[in-house]
Amino acid sequence: MNLTQRTFRITFAALFSIVLANFIGLENAMSAGIIAILSILDTRLETLKTALARLSSTILAFVIASTVFSILNFSVYSFGIYLAIYIPLAYLGRVDAGIAPCSVLVTHFILAESISWHWQVNGFLLMFIGLAFALLFSLWVPSFNKELDEYVKEIEDQMSLVLFSLENYLMGSYHSIKQITEELNHLNNKINSLDHLALIDYENKIFSRSVQNYYIKYAQMRKQQFQNLDRMSEYLPHVLLDTEESRLLASIFGETAEQLDETNTGIELLQMIENLYQIFRESELPKSREEFESRAILYYILTDFEKFLFLKHDFYVEYSKMNERP
Repeated sequence: MNLTQRTFRITFAALFSIVLANFIGLENAMSAGIIAILSILDTRLETLKTALARLSSTILAFVIASTVFSILNFSVYSFGIYLAIYIPLAYLGRVDAGIAPCSVLVTHFILAESISWHWQVNGFLLMFIGLAFALLFSLWVPSFNKELDEYVKEIEDQMSLVLFSLENYLMGSYHSIKQITEELNHLNNKINSLDHLALIDYENKIFSRSVQNYYIKYAQMRKQQFQNLDRMSEYLPHVLLDTEESRLLASIFGETAEQLDETNTGIELLQMIENLYQIFRESELPKSREEFESRAILYYILTDFEKFLFLKHDFYVEYSKMNERP
């Protein structure tokens, strides 16, 4: 939510709350606006959870305040005792979101020196009105689908760049490990940005979550693939470059980079992996310790890359069956 959207929602939720509270004749109508301001959060789900917690917290606060004030009268010390009882109970009951606004409403009892039903109902209605308008204006949430799709495209472009760099490194072209690490860091940042925005969008789509869950699962899949790529990059410096196996693995990296797309099943690439396994099995045994270690590392990279491709294949199969692509 950008600053303009946040300002619009908070301003109008507060104004409508105050106007309605005044219209029905409630005392301290401005408090309804303050409650609305405090209750509008970044997502619909957060706002709804907070609203429910504050309604429950209001009942708890009023019961404790009524008991304390009826015994000890209305004073600063009585308010302190109320807080000492209410705050730990609110935390234990997981309704601590209401501590600040409920305590403000309780001060109305002290100022009026009354815990009559008039003031009890007045305070509860102030809370209810503020929360109602906070919920109402939280329904107005812009769609993030365009931004999410842009992140998906950027992630795939950056992942292709990393794969081409791995190919070039194995082919002996100039691509330092430091450069590959920087490209991986950029990729990780883009995946984390998508994951963050997808979670916000998911919590805003309370009634259409199955569709929005796609982006969260997509981000998780790419995170796992990133971990595969990160591990593979750590082993590259220990690989002998001028070998048939390293060139074949490089070609698979290049093919994957060219075919990288969220709708690609990865079947053909997995078949290429299987063919390379066969070449490994049929090739001559290493003639030196250095060749043996290099081939072992290449084999490890190959198995890790196979996991990379299976992650994408499994993701595609899951969502093609469910037909949940937005």
